[in-house]
Amino acid sequence: MQEIMERLERIEAALVAPPREYLDTTAAAEFIGVSRQTMELWRMEADGPAYHRVGRRVLYGVADLREFMAANRKEPLA
Repeated sequence: MQEIMERLERIEAALVAPPREYLDTTAAAEFIGVSRQTMELWRMEADGPAYHRVGRRVLYGVADLREFMAANRKEPLA
């Protein structure tokens, strides 16, 4: 029973936690639906969404990811 209560507390904490403003490469890739390798390739080729380098970490702003997706939106031919 204690284990169930602990799990419920963790779930509740996750639901109440504020949304993350910055994501690591893996989370950013998942957010826009590509692989981590694609994100790394885009970074090496100076392509893809804007990113921040903080020490050795690479972080992507959620706003930058949304902007990148909007800029690469294609309308179907009618």
